Amino acid sequence: MSRATVLMAPAKVNLTLEVVGSRPDGYHELASVFATVDLRDRVRVAPWRALDVKIAPAVDGPRGDDLASRAVRALADASGRSALAHVRVRKRIPVASGLGGGSSDAGAVLRGLSRAWRLGSVDLTPIAARVGSDVPFFVSGAAFALVRGRGELVEALPAPSDALWIALVRMPERLSTADVFAAHRAGPYEAERSAKLAKALRDRKATVGVVRESLHNDLLAAAESVAPAIADARKRASALGIDLAMSGSGPSLFALGDDRAHAIRIARRLRRAGFGVRVVRLGVSP
Repeated sequence: MSRATVLMAPAKVNLTLEVVGSRPDGYHELASVFATVDLRDRVRVAPWRALDVKIAPAVDGPRGDDLASRAVRALADASGRSALAHVRVRKRIPVASGLGGGSSDAGAVLRGLSRAWRLGSVDLTPIAARVGSDVPFFVSGAAFALVRGRGELVEALPAPSDALWIALVRMPERLSTADVFAAHRAGPYEAERSAKLAKALRDRKATVGVVRESLHNDLLAAAESVAPAIADARKRASALGIDLAMSGSGPSLFALGDDRAHAIRIARRLRRAGFGVRVVRLGVSP
């Protein structure tokens, strides 16, 4: 085997997620501020004599239909090569959790394989967009970004001056993004929260308080209708004085702390109430 490239593929949370319109291709137009999370899968890629992708623990779905395999085929098609690669993914990011684990793995495969195949001149963003909606963010290498369109428009944003820490609640449910969007009832289309938070980050004025005030997810009501456990968890946390935001299409929930110590205190209170929680930092580089 040729020399392998090993990459760490971080999860993400959506600090904002706004559905701002429908598209003729059947997808939705979105505006969202993404932040990477210090929770990572390990991805190992190398040129090989066949397409050999293994993910552990295994993900649901037909073999070869996972996002990592799709990424290999998409890059091979774009560069005129055969889809021959050795890929190993060791997962720590929960599957179908709204944390973007599969998309992050695909982004890592694209970055690692483009290096292994010496494709330095190839623009990975349009290739990533063909693989999945969140993949362009992960292939960009940004820690914070304003993501628009179907996910293909990525503007990297400066990190806040103070580190952001969250108490991340692990929910046992798995949610299909398609099911949540099918349950979504469109309201007035706007992207004010995403635009406001992106501007605060650009202007270096994104304090913890500004970020907390901006937390919003248009898919929350739909996710709660598909998985009532989300509403129950948020209600239980609210009784403790803790507001839980939702990432992506769910079900993962999180509370933003004032700092690491505050996030730890939030996590302790949630654990005592029976939640599975871990404290993680936002804004890590791949």
